[in-house]
Amino acid sequence: MTTHRRVRAVALGISVLAASLTLAAPAALAAGSTGATTVRGTQLAFGSCEDEQHGEGYAMSGALEGCWWILTFVPKGGEDKAHYRATGTEHFEGCLGSVCGSFDTTYSFTAKTDGPWPTSPEIHGRCHHPIDAEKGTGGFADASGELSFHDVVDVSPPFYPYWGSIHLATSSAGGAARTARLGSVATATGSGTTC
Repeated sequence: MTTHRRVRAVALGISVLAASLTLAAPAALAAGSTGATTVRGTQLAFGSCEDEQHGEGYAMSGALEGCWWILTFVPKGGEDKAHYRATGTEHFEGCLGSVCGSFDTTYSFTAKTDGPWPTSPEIHGRCHHPIDAEKGTGGFADASGELSFHDVVDVSPPFYPYWGSIHLATSSAGGAARTARLGSVATATGSGTTC
């Protein structure tokens, strides 16, 4: 009985420490730090947003609110394989809290399909997106960081949870980044992206 109480007390202590660290980190951002902002959210299915310049894209929710487009998609390897790789570029327009503008990413995409690509359904996929610091505009000018996405394709419509960090170049972004980070905590469990 004593051992169980000790284990519960240690677990409670760890939980309290983790909660206090989580609350202290956004406070550091509010102080004007230009450190990286943790972002999480969901990218919705293709066609969930569009504009005249880019056409149909993927709506972003969570820490990033806006629209995401695939600009280039370069397959790597044969289409007769069930394991697939591609690289390319993508474009985001929208906001991180009150910081708005656009940024581009390069990406590396990997997937497993139930037979030859692209005629077979995807079983799972993921992609990694470094932000191109030279192509940001507005509040994302000179921004850096990276995002990762996981494809949830066993539902209709599919969705793509994302997570990562963005380093904004200006110190005035600290308060906005803090707001986006706090907002992203509530939406982190039902989020996504696609390459």
